[in-house]
Amino acid sequence: MTILRILRPLTLWTVLLPSLPAFAASHSDGQLAIEVVDAATGQPIAVRMHLKNRRGRPVKFRVAGIGQYGDHFYFDGNVTLPLRIGQYTFDLEAGPEYRTQNGHFEIERHADDRKQIEMHRFANLAKEGWWAGDLDAQRRADDLPLAMRAESLVYVPNRDDTGNNTLADGLLVFGLPGPLETAGKTSLEILREAKQLGGHVVARTPYAWDLPLWLASGELDAIEVIHHHALRDAVVDNEDDGRPRDKTFFPGHTGNGRWSEAIYEHVLGCGLRIPPAAGSGSGTNGNPLGINRVYVHCGPEFSPAAWWDGLEAGEVFVTNGPLLRPIVEGQMPGHVFHLDGRKKRSLEIGLNLATRVPVDYLQIIKNGRVEHEVRLDKFAESGGKVPPLEFDRSGWFLVRAVTNNVNNYQFAASGPYYVERAGERRVSRASVQFFLDWIDAAAARVGGFPDIDAATRNTLLAEQAEARAFFEDLSASANAE
Repeated sequence: MTILRILRPLTLWTVLLPSLPAFAASHSDGQLAIEVVDAATGQPIAVRMHLKNRRGRPVKFRVAGIGQYGDHFYFDGNVTLPLRIGQYTFDLEAGPEYRTQNGHFEIERHADDRKQIEMHRFANLAKEGWWAGDLDAQRRADDLPLAMRAESLVYVPNRDDTGNNTLADGLLVFGLPGPLETAGKTSLEILREAKQLGGHVVARTPYAWDLPLWLASGELDAIEVIHHHALRDAVVDNEDDGRPRDKTFFPGHTGNGRWSEAIYEHVLGCGLRIPPAAGSGSGTNGNPLGINRVYVHCGPEFSPAAWWDGLEAGEVFVTNGPLLRPIVEGQMPGHVFHLDGRKKRSLEIGLNLATRVPVDYLQIIKNGRVEHEVRLDKFAESGGKVPPLEFDRSGWFLVRAVTNNVNNYQFAASGPYYVERAGERRVSRASVQFFLDWIDAAAARVGGFPDIDAATRNTLLAEQAEARAFFEDLSASANAE
């Protein structure tokens, strides 16, 4: 089912009554008490609020019971806000499964008003067995429970003081029995040690300089395709933490996201079956928790173990906007279809799409190329169907929904599906060469490091040579251009 929303402002006007809260911030002129409830149940729910004054600047408070971070704060159903005289605008959100409520109000001197706001849920993915996680957060531990409730998140392995979840040289490492010693170690050594200790390891961005090394190791669990450079309505428009994009091919505010996406498709083009993931970077970049997220299908009950099993099986979709749940021939993403001696196979793609942000078009990506592109109005007219997809040899495909946001690359993408003939994976020479060129550039970069000793330089170059041998072997077995 396709759900489209044109958001209408909810307007609140205060009335004049002569009381002030005991905990009012200094110099407040009035107050507004807000209760936020689920429209269907009438029960209070946790929410995120973005509140701005008439100059468009975020309003901050010293109020008990709210979790303030950057330009937003969280509260659990009820809050009383001490405010100065003036006009205010707000957005209220409760994760991507609820419609946004936005509007404005005005505070006059001695104002004291109470308002109830209803939040309308248009999707409940947990009931469908999809559970949302954010794999890149560094927030105060005592802020997390409230923020997770407000964002409809069930899994946030926060980077904390225990060292069980950590960021090291572009790698997100989770589930270790204790702190991981990283001093003096290369990223590849960190990856291998973390896996030996039973951890899960995810690339924080696809364009990390050492990505080809991690791919060649066979140890990487996932790659964040939507990551900390994708902000709520903007982008960190550089790749200072990795291999920079060619802005001729990846221009503008969507360039960073499309570069990330293109690299991931080259990973799949090499025949490597690594699932996509997502993380907000909340705590390092101003993002709300879960603004970039990965949904994992792990059935009616959530557990961290089942969630990781589902992620590593590829039963996922990633999003910073739409909610896209494909099902192909009754199968979840990550499934391998077999041709079984048939000359070709036609696959029917079914989609559930729900969104509170306008979706521009849907795409079916087959072997790194757009096989079908459907404008959303045509998709709705077709009853939620897209043209069938045909395979006569091994390959892969995924489904993507792209919004019309011009401030960043806002989309949802399924984990890939795979097709095999006689157990053979598709390996593209172009994709393998993409990483061989990357290794050449990385080796030249290592050779130019001014502040490392000869032994360290030799270790790094040896790792590049090991990765080169892996991709040269892939090139020799390539079966597609």
